[in-house]
Amino acid sequence: MREGVTPADPARAAALDVVHLLREVALRYDRAVGEFARTAGLHGTDVRALVSLLDAERAGVAATPTWLAQQLGMTSQATTAVIHRLEAAGHVERLRSRTDGRSARLQVSDTAVALGWQFFGPLLDRLIITTQALDPSQQTLVKDYLTAVTDALG
Repeated sequence: MREGVTPADPARAAALDVVHLLREVALRYDRAVGEFARTAGLHGTDVRALVSLLDAERAGVAATPTWLAQQLGMTSQATTAVIHRLEAAGHVERLRSRTDGRSARLQVSDTAVALGWQFFGPLLDRLIITTQALDPSQQTLVKDYLTAVTDALG
């Protein structure tokens, strides 16, 4: 048994099994995102930008171009190119800031939201049903675990 493949310690091996399942979830989700990008004529980065903007809206965060660049880990120039592509496709709107007329906030268009639901809706429905099959304490455990994993990934 090679330690780097299958740990000798049973507790470590069991934990690694969970990590491998988490990796499989991430890979399958990434494939779904890639398929959505292809069918919608988007770059993968464009989809990441849309997801970030939708997450910001849910969190009540004013998503500016600078904020988006930070979320994507890209330069302002590269982020501007993403925003221009998304605007040209009708997926993102620039709205003037309510407090500072010189700055803009970004918002995903209603048509882009509808497109996303058309593609991801059935997947999300299956994930919601799977989650609802857990009792509340199990849902809390999974949420706490995934939060800790997110934090561990940085």
